[in-house]
Amino acid sequence: MDARQRRTNQKLSEVILRLSAQRPASEITVSEVTIAAGINRSTFYQHASSTTDLLENVLRTELDDIRSRYLGTALSSVDGAALRDIVVAVLDHVSSHAEIYSRGLGVSSAASSLHPLLSRHFEESVTDLIAAETVVVPRPSGTSAVNTRFHNESAARFIADGTVGAMEVWLRTPEPRSTTDFLRAYRVFMPGWWPIGRDDDTAPVISVTEPATA
Repeated sequence: MDARQRRTNQKLSEVILRLSAQRPASEITVSEVTIAAGINRSTFYQHASSTTDLLENVLRTELDDIRSRYLGTALSSVDGAALRDIVVAVLDHVSSHAEIYSRGLGVSSAASSLHPLLSRHFEESVTDLIAAETVVVPRPSGTSAVNTRFHNESAARFIADGTVGAMEVWLRTPEPRSTTDFLRAYRVFMPGWWPIGRDDDTAPVISVTEPATA
């Protein structure tokens, strides 16, 4: 991506985040975005197929950056502390776009639903950790290869959807929302084989939205 493309991409990101904080991306027209960004329609379609697609691209990029920052490529060295920090980082991401996610994770979000996007992010991370054998999913004895795949894929989806569901409820709580309270509840909810569930409740919580606590 050259400098001009990066500037256009940045402008589109700023515009779609600002407009989506006001109403669902599905109700925002391409014309609104192009006028606000100072570009033409053909340039817009080089970046996204629709306004909803554009918003998801922007949010996905932020989520991918978080995963890269906390998980990186050395998956074998990931522990409960790293998983705790990535969950907190995603909470911060969600909180920084509270208006967008409050609408996108709600039961009435319909075409503007962001639940699949956020769930897929976590599912991909869990799948990678399982494949690297950093996380081992317990299986009944005599489990076949086919059933092993079912166990692993189901486990990844279970963790992902459960995490996003908890985040949706957390986002509905009055401000100031506490990441410490979220993590304490989250550790109780998670199964024992999920590393974050074995962390000590007194472990420090790293967050950009509230001071680290002991």
